[in-house]
Amino acid sequence: MNSPYCGKFRITQKFKGSAHDGLDLVGIDSKEIHATATGEVVYANWENPGNHSQGFGQYVVIKAGSLFYHYGHLSQIKCSVGQKVKITDVIGIEGSTGYSTGSHCHYCVRTSMSRGTFVDVNQISGIPNVEGGVYDDGYRPSSSSQTAPSTSQNYKVEPAKSFDKDLSGAYKVTATALNVRAGAGTDKTILVTIPTGTNVRCYGYYTTVGSVKWYYIQFSYKSKTYTGFASSDWLEKA
Repeated sequence: MNSPYCGKFRITQKFKGSAHDGLDLVGIDSKEIHATATGEVVYANWENPGNHSQGFGQYVVIKAGSLFYHYGHLSQIKCSVGQKVKITDVIGIEGSTGYSTGSHCHYCVRTSMSRGTFVDVNQISGIPNVEGGVYDDGYRPSSSSQTAPSTSQNYKVEPAKSFDKDLSGAYKVTATALNVRAGAGTDKTILVTIPTGTNVRCYGYYTTVGSVKWYYIQFSYKSKTYTGFASSDWLEKA
């Protein structure tokens, strides 16, 4: 799971497509907003400097690959346009600026800066689309996060950089033992190793490293649900 928070958070409004193009999230353990993508800050200001009650109020946009990650209604902005950020960097503080009735962060992902270009934030982030749900991001900014975890609940998973709907579907693992990682590439942290024949699902999101597509997958293994990246070389359409 890759949320804008460190620790526990609550979903106060779920993703509804064009009716609500992101998730409304409220931090429980912390109000700091963390980058969920490694990229460049392309916007960090009021949506309308002349009317602080409009839209997202103070918000930040990070461009990563072909996607734009939006964080709205912030009380403080802690980054600037042109700044390079990485996943887990603090970029702002949760608030209630703009068109808002309470402190929260509107988190959405789009293919541009414009409304109506949303993609499914739940599939990218791994956050369940359950209004009222309370979840633990799992990330802790301490030295312990440098130790390879045994499950994806203990580690930030990078967002995918590309999307192709034709890649969506169920897959089976063909390798004897397949490492599922927190990011695309063999240098990324291993979250879990799954055996041949394991069923996984890709929703079309992936990141290319060299000539290999690394699929962003979700699956259940030993009564736990995981999200992470696996090389497409070892996945076969079921």
